[in-house]
Amino acid sequence: MPDSTKEVANKMPETTRTGKVLALSLGSALSMVISIFFGMISSRVLSKHDYATIQQTFLAYNFAVPILMLGLPNAVYYFLPREKQCKRGVLVDNIALLLGAGLLFSLFIGFGGYKMLAMRFNNPDLLHTLPWLVLYPFFLMPVAGVSAVLVSADQTKTLAVYNVISSLALTLSGIVAVLVTKSYAAPIFVRIIVPAVFLPIAMYLMFKAVPGKMRWPKRLDMQAMVRYSVPLGLASIFGSLTLQMDSMIVSSMCSPEDFAVYYNGAIELPLIGIITGSITTVVFAEMAKLCARGDMEAALQLFHKASIKSACILFPSMCFLLVTATPFITVLYSEQYHASVVPFVIYLFVLPVRIVVYGAALMALGMTRVVLFRSILDLAINAILCYFLVKRFGYIGAAVSLLVTLYIWTTPYNLYKIAKGFGVSWSASMPFNSLFKMLFICALCMPVAAVGAYAFPLISLGQLILATLLYWPIAGYLLYRNKFFDLPSRLERLIPQLLRVQ
Repeated sequence: MPDSTKEVANKMPETTRTGKVLALSLGSALSMVISIFFGMISSRVLSKHDYATIQQTFLAYNFAVPILMLGLPNAVYYFLPREKQCKRGVLVDNIALLLGAGLLFSLFIGFGGYKMLAMRFNNPDLLHTLPWLVLYPFFLMPVAGVSAVLVSADQTKTLAVYNVISSLALTLSGIVAVLVTKSYAAPIFVRIIVPAVFLPIAMYLMFKAVPGKMRWPKRLDMQAMVRYSVPLGLASIFGSLTLQMDSMIVSSMCSPEDFAVYYNGAIELPLIGIITGSITTVVFAEMAKLCARGDMEAALQLFHKASIKSACILFPSMCFLLVTATPFITVLYSEQYHASVVPFVIYLFVLPVRIVVYGAALMALGMTRVVLFRSILDLAINAILCYFLVKRFGYIGAAVSLLVTLYIWTTPYNLYKIAKGFGVSWSASMPFNSLFKMLFICALCMPVAAVGAYAFPLISLGQLILATLLYWPIAGYLLYRNKFFDLPSRLERLIPQLLRVQ
């Protein structure tokens, strides 16, 4: 093959990959922004108790979801490409299993589980709201695999549009309910009804993306799907429970008002999900193929490239928000949630070790048992630390426990196993030199953000805007100048010739 042809072949997958990542990231980012906007409105209109009631109502379901799903939505990635005769049968089997799982939650709530949760969360208002969740799983669980189906069918842009529209409808209707009623009941009711409206739309998109004939669920095929899902599903369960554990412990050991303050402070996790989740969704399949072919060097390079791409957004975001945490939280949730700044700042230090989804690399290497073992210990260590630290220091202890777990156990163990799987040293498992250089550049720009945020007597929004205008152009240019990312040609033309990367 001529060199020019090779270059085209090498560039095409990268271009396609970048487009998919951007589509998913844009959809997730818009969904997160409008979700935070709901929190901004609710925090100002509702009391802390009513705001906590909304979040606690759905906390039990969010905590139970990974247990109920058992990794079944991700099984679509494996079974759909391998099915040759009846691809729609894979969807039917998956939906049937998810409906059965949702039924378990409905039975738990319907037969008295709501009383136990209301008592555990120290909130008697939950006795009224939790029973409304009996039908909620039947609106969400059947279409839990919509992302896997559309990505597998190379319809990433359709998925992004669906995510944005559904999230926008859910959030705007919730905001209207809050403003009109000024109570917790209507927003909860809306959050249950809107998914019911989008259920047939998601089902249509799923079956349209997968051609073939319909059939009834097959017991043997469903058993095979469950057997595949169990190891990865268990790992996903423990991983999700680790992230949800802090909210559950704070909710059960602190007042609803303290839970509301903590909940608004722990808002960095969606940012992680947007960046690392979108990149991982697109990159994971390619990494798995490279590992299956034995091309470990190319797979490791792809893993390094994913970490750099994530860090280009997460590192400057962390440094900027560390400086502007106070005006940022005040703008979002008003002065009454000023105490949320402390858990928010603590959670920001999670970003450097979460620039990639380590489990994706381990699964591509075929190390699913490692993922399961690590996830079990993640949950155990975080739960024990969280309980004792919350008991001693209040809700701040929950944020500290997650940070300690990630830095002392999770990240070192992940890197050790990834290095072993790729056959390299621990220091070669990540592009540490590039990452530390990037972090140093972002840290150097922090004083500029501080000048914008605190040097002038402005309102919080003005401080945040001025800090943004001063920090991001400088940080972005320095990262570009050091070749951590490439600008589109149309944007690069705006930079004077002398300042461009040659």
